[in-house]
Amino acid sequence: MKITPWEVEGVIDYNRLVQEFGMKPFSELIDKLPETSPLIRRGIIFGHRDYERIVDAILNKKPWAVMSGFMPSGLPHFGHKMTMDEIVWHQEMGGKAFVAIADMEAHVVRGFPWDEVKRIGLEYIKSIIALGLKEDAVIYFQSACNTVRNLAFELSAEVNWSELKSIYGFIPETTLAKMYVTAVQAGDILQPQLKEFGGPKPVVIPVGADQDPHIRL
Repeated sequence: MKITPWEVEGVIDYNRLVQEFGMKPFSELIDKLPETSPLIRRGIIFGHRDYERIVDAILNKKPWAVMSGFMPSGLPHFGHKMTMDEIVWHQEMGGKAFVAIADMEAHVVRGFPWDEVKRIGLEYIKSIIALGLKEDAVIYFQSACNTVRNLAFELSAEVNWSELKSIYGFIPETTLAKMYVTAVQAGDILQPQLKEFGGPKPVVIPVGADQDPHIRL
């Protein structure tokens, strides 16, 4: 089994993911939430890390946020819709919503021209708005967000080649740009913590199993 944000080989062993990477089953928290999203209730969302902090924030009306992103390398499909539904549901539960369009990743990893990733990215934005995202959400393209790019630069000073190789399986032929977009993803994840967005707070990142390396980084 090989899982990276850009390729999946073999059958995903979800039990192994839970055991090896410190996840917990969501079933333990369902009864603690005032309500649950359909994907959590049906067991489609199978694991979490520290979601107890989100539950506490919901129950005690503390500040918290939900953040996820989409690489515009093809038109939106049902897999994207599941993530969009989770962002919208968490926003309805009181979280500040952040949505990144990972155009830098699509340009570097998939080789899409800039005008194409912008065109496709706008389709993602229209889709999540149509699914109920409220207007107070923060929506942005990575390439146009100086805050995220600056965060990526600072964060890249804290990561070395050995860590990237261990997490992502990078090889000597991996380009510097592909390695750098991992820092950009980390910038996306940490942006809600900045002072301009209210400072440190719990943030939930709804992603598929293939995107978990970004969370581990």
